[in-house]
Amino acid sequence: MIKTIIEELKKGNHGIADMFVELEKKWEDVLHGIRDLNEDDIAERLSHSQFEVERICNSRSLGKAIMPWSAFAHLYSCRVGYEDNGPSALKLANAFEKSTCSLEVKSGARDAAKVYYVADYA
Repeated sequence: MIKTIIEELKKGNHGIADMFVELEKKWEDVLHGIRDLNEDDIAERLSHSQFEVERICNSRSLGKAIMPWSAFAHLYSCRVGYEDNGPSALKLANAFEKSTCSLEVKSGARDAAKVYYVADYA
């Protein structure tokens, strides 16, 4: 699904950056208190968020592509890595699998989890 994002960038879709900025705020709400939540609760929050993410992205397919990448990016910093968020990233990966999000979102979450080295916290 990262290919969808890159394709949009190649087409000159400058709104992609704005989408990630807006989704960063969205993830602050959705993932608030993630350390204290169990995977089922996170999965439910993710499931209820998919359509809102698609709305923010002005496209179902682009929303499905961006959703998992922006979620993991919310917990990760290129400067410091996960810091204390590694276990939360693992919970997030497992919650995506348990969610009722689309197969595209789940597949993207598996890809993002690999790129963000979530397995290091298993």
